[in-house]
Amino acid sequence: MLFILFIAPLLVLCGCSGNGDDPDLPAADAPRAVLVYMVANNSLGSSNYDSSDINEMLIAAKNGDFGQSRLFVYHHARNAAPVLKEITAEGQRTLLTYDANSSSVSVARMKQVINDFCRAAPAQRRGLVLWSHGSGWIENGIQESGNAISTLSFGDDGGRHMNVTSLRNALSDKLFDFVYFDCCYMAGVEVAYELRHCTDAIVGSATELPSPGMPYDETLRYLLLPEADLVGAASATFDFYNAKSNEARTCTISVINTSALDDLADATRAVYMANNVNSPGFSPQRFMTSACYLYDFGQYVDDLAADLPQLKASFDKALADAVLFKASTPRIWDLLAIDHHSGLSTFIPNENQAEKYHYGNLQWASDVAAALY
Repeated sequence: MLFILFIAPLLVLCGCSGNGDDPDLPAADAPRAVLVYMVANNSLGSSNYDSSDINEMLIAAKNGDFGQSRLFVYHHARNAAPVLKEITAEGQRTLLTYDANSSSVSVARMKQVINDFCRAAPAQRRGLVLWSHGSGWIENGIQESGNAISTLSFGDDGGRHMNVTSLRNALSDKLFDFVYFDCCYMAGVEVAYELRHCTDAIVGSATELPSPGMPYDETLRYLLLPEADLVGAASATFDFYNAKSNEARTCTISVINTSALDDLADATRAVYMANNVNSPGFSPQRFMTSACYLYDFGQYVDDLAADLPQLKASFDKALADAVLFKASTPRIWDLLAIDHHSGLSTFIPNENQAEKYHYGNLQWASDVAAALY
């Protein structure tokens, strides 16, 4: 049985950028506008996955899946100037072209694009799709306080990346009622908790997502509804991959209710404070096929709480309230069996990895995981 997630109307207004009103832009509010923030200046772009997904968007538009809602794409193609464009049944209409002085995975550029999108798309509700590579909570992307650049977290702009703490800052105005991660590894409790005040709901994958990403010609009919049906979109993505065979049958996906994450943090902290040692022989469910820093969150905490029935019951309820939908194929790439999938991943403390990837920067680390030490 599928559940539709109804999002309350936003009570905040978008900021504006640009010089005055554009007479070509409609004055009436659309019921919903969605921005796909597509950072394809990387291997995905060189393999034309961005073009394939835009073609799927055009198919959905021609099929009438948008209704009265509107779809915009910030498209940073491989070795090209980024553009903001609208997708309609008539094709693609470029609104703005951006220079390359600011990286697409910087807070400044993301905020600029969001403001331009808001001005171009007066709407009652807004959603955001983040399209690129992803690596979860890892904190060694662009250092926003300076010019240092290293690697990994959300997005890949020619080797530059955005920390999830920076993403939180970019989305702090809470202009989107959902954030859908069309990239790998972003359905982690650390990521969701970091963004809990930025949006009402998050969709993402705890594992690697195949490069084609979500099938937009199947999902936009749900994402562009006035009341976005996130479970419908997540189910469509899962069904698309679950119908395949062998190594192509690979997908995990979750819909997360961010308003439940503070209670989940409280319940998890209570377990961690009561017991920080797993049972003998415990083998955590891995979510990565090689070097691993992401494990199943529910399995890990339930094992710690196995002899703490009241704390376990409180945790299980909090997790059920937070994860509105979850689905998993039996295996990932036909290499890794998925025996446990709670809908969220987590980092199991490892001093070397924690220091190398700056785990302590995260709010979950300070508010919850610190109780493990």
